[in-house]
Amino acid sequence: MRPFQFRLETLLKFRRMQEEQAQIRLAEATAQYAAERDRLTVLETELAAHVADYRRTLSEPVTVAVLKMFRDYNDKLKGDISRQHIRVETAAHRRQECLTALEEAARARKLVEKLREKRLAQYQAEALLEEQKLLDELGLQAFARNG
Repeated sequence: MRPFQFRLETLLKFRRMQEEQAQIRLAEATAQYAAERDRLTVLETELAAHVADYRRTLSEPVTVAVLKMFRDYNDKLKGDISRQHIRVETAAHRRQECLTALEEAARARKLVEKLREKRLAQYQAEALLEEQKLLDELGLQAFARNG
C-alpha cells in the first residue's frame, strides 16, 4: 500500500501560514493599542501636573499674560487628550478586528486539520484491512500446502 498522502496538504500549509500572519498582525495591533494607551496616560498625567502648577501659581500675584498662557496650554492639553482618546479607540477597534481575523484563520485551519485526521484514520483502517486480508491469504496458502 502506498504511503499516506493528504491531497489538501498545500491548503493546510496555506491556512497555517494565514493563521501565523494573523497572529503577527494581532501582536502589532496590540502593541499599537498599548502605545496609544500609554501616550494617553502621559497626557493625562501632564494635564494633572499642569493643573497643580496652575493652582500653586494662583497663590501668588500673576499677570494676565501668565493666566492666558496657562489657559492656552490647558486647552492644548485637553485637545491632545481628546484626539488621543480617538486614537486609543481606533487602535482598540483595529485590535479587535485582528483578533476576529485570527479566530477565523484558526477555525479554517482546524477544519482542514480535522479533515486530514479523518482521512488519516480512513487510510489507517484501510491499511489494517489490507494487511488483515494479506495475512488471511498467507494463512490459507500455508493451510493448503500443509493440508
